[in-house]
Amino acid sequence: MVVALTGCGPHSKPISAPQTPPTLQPTPKIVETPAQAATPPEPSPDAQAPQQPADPNDCNPFIAPLSRTGGSLTVHAPPRKSERSFGSRMRSHVDGSLSAGSPRVWVGPQVPGFVPLLEGTAELFLLRHESDGSFVAFYRDPYGASSCDLSGNDNCKYVATLFAHCGEVMWSIGLGGLLSRPDQLEIQDIQLEGDTLYFNEACQSYSKDAKGKCSALVAVDPVANKVLWRSKPLVSNGVFFISGDYIVAGYGFTAERDTLSIVRRSDGRVMGRQRLPKAPQDIRLLEPGVVEVEVYPGDTTYLFRMVGWETKSPKLVKPE
Repeated sequence: MVVALTGCGPHSKPISAPQTPPTLQPTPKIVETPAQAATPPEPSPDAQAPQQPADPNDCNPFIAPLSRTGGSLTVHAPPRKSERSFGSRMRSHVDGSLSAGSPRVWVGPQVPGFVPLLEGTAELFLLRHESDGSFVAFYRDPYGASSCDLSGNDNCKYVATLFAHCGEVMWSIGLGGLLSRPDQLEIQDIQLEGDTLYFNEACQSYSKDAKGKCSALVAVDPVANKVLWRSKPLVSNGVFFISGDYIVAGYGFTAERDTLSIVRRSDGRVMGRQRLPKAPQDIRLLEPGVVEVEVYPGDTTYLFRMVGWETKSPKLVKPE
C-alpha cells in the first residue's frame, strides 16, 4: 500500500509501480522583504479603493517545499522518478525498504505543502488527486516503527485523510478498527469513489495462516467511520480498479487458486469469477471495455472484455 520484499512467497509484502505523476512546478523560493513603515503614507485624493481580498478557493495546491523529510521518507518537488524496473501488487508511491530507519523516497505525484508526511509514526504512502481537486492521502507504519514488525503478524497502523483542494481536512480515519481482525492483514490498495472509501484487507502471507479469513474487499463510509459491507474472503490481495457499478479485483498466491473477480459496489457481492494461470499482479483498463491483467512475475498479460457492464449480469470474457 520498494526495493525490498517482492514476489509471492511467505510474508511477501511487495510494492506496485506508482501511477505516472503530473508534471508540476516546485514552490518558488520565498524571499523575505523588510517590514513596512509603521505609519503608511497618506493616500492621494485620486487613489482607487482597495482591492477585495483574494478568493480563498483561488489557490495552487501544488505549492510545496523543494525538499522535506518526515520519518524516513524524503519528498522532493518535483518528485523523483521511480528506479524500480518491476511491478508488484501493492499500490504505492514510495521507493525503498518498508522497515523503520531505512531511507525512502517519494516517487508519486507532487505532494502539496499542506499534506503532512507523518500521522504519528505512519508515513505517507499513497496520494491520489481526485477529479474534484481533492487529495486522498494514505499513511502506513513502517515495520518496526510502532504497530507492526516484519517478523510478526500484527496489522500495521493505517490512516486515510481527505484534503480539499486548498488543504482543508474533510475527514481523517484510522483504518485499524475497521479491519476484520487485528492480525494477518495488510492494505494493498485503497480508493475513494464518490462518498465511499474502498480498500482490501489482504492476507499478509498464505491464507491458511489466517484460516482463510483474509483478502476481502471493504467499503467504508469515512465520515460516519463505519463499514458498509465486506466481501467474501480471498477476493482481493492486490490492486483493483473501479468501473461503474462494479470493482474488478484479483486474488492469488503461491500454491493457491488465482482468480479475477467482479464485485458489486452496492453490497460487495461477487458477481462472477475468472480463473487465472498465475497470481494477478496488476489490473488496469487498457481501453474502453477491455481489462488487462498482468500476472506474476510481470512478463505475461491477459485481456478480458467487459460484457454487460451496464446490466445486473456483468462478465469478463476472454477475446476469441
